Amino acid sequence: MPDLTAYLWRKNRYMINGEKQAAMFARVDEWKKSGKTMREFASGIGLSKSCFEYWVHKKRDAAGGPPQFVELIPSDKPVVVMGQMPKPDESTNQAQIVFTFPGGLCVKVYG
Repeated sequence: MPDLTAYLWRKNRYMINGEKQAAMFARVDEWKKSGKTMREFASGIGLSKSCFEYWVHKKRDAAGGPPQFVELIPSDKPVVVMGQMPKPDESTNQAQIVFTFPGGLCVKVYG
């Protein structure tokens, strides 16, 4: 559907804000069903990733709800990126799994 996006951007100055928003929200829904990365989908419809990301966030904010959780399913062969995991020490109650996120958030799982 790249033709629709090109049409919308050419006619942008004549569109009412609600029409543009509805069209872009429909694109966000289409992307979620596509299985493509945000960058791939945005490129396919002639937008930059950052522009499309703006509409993804705008739709999420308009929904009024918090971001949804994503289920993490462990693989059969886990990969340790930062080194070997220590064996659990029951006497010290040491965490068995530690997730450290870029913003500094650290989640520890005890077993």
